Amino acid sequence: MDIFFANPNEVPVPPEKMEIRQLTATPYEDSKRVSIEFEISPFQKRPNIEIRVFNQESQLVSSFSIVEAIENKMSFTIHMREPEPKGEYQVDMELFYSELDALDEQDESPIKEILLENKEVVASAKTVFQISHE
Repeated sequence: MDIFFANPNEVPVPPEKMEIRQLTATPYEDSKRVSIEFEISPFQKRPNIEIRVFNQESQLVSSFSIVEAIENKMSFTIHMREPEPKGEYQVDMELFYSELDALDEQDESPIKEILLENKEVVASAKTVFQISHE
């Protein structure tokens, strides 16, 4: 399968050379949603991505996964799973590969479980953001 990127001057890299170039988190004014944007290296093989958001007590308050990404720049809006989000939050991002051949062998297991059991993390990044009520 051919993969095309917007900048033809950037050479797609193999999994072992993958990098997270940028990770930002910007809360919306309503304090209930956060814009997560990231850029990764152009890739030869589609990576999987796991994003998790933790509050000050290290509790998971939001997360999402991307299976075999098709673009190297993406933006998502996440919803905070807290009644009154406030304080400092940490966003953890992992870029990883999994052997999807395991799907055939474990057709009863959820896809997320299969991906995480067989994952090989090639890059990770963290960022923080603040939510304050004025």
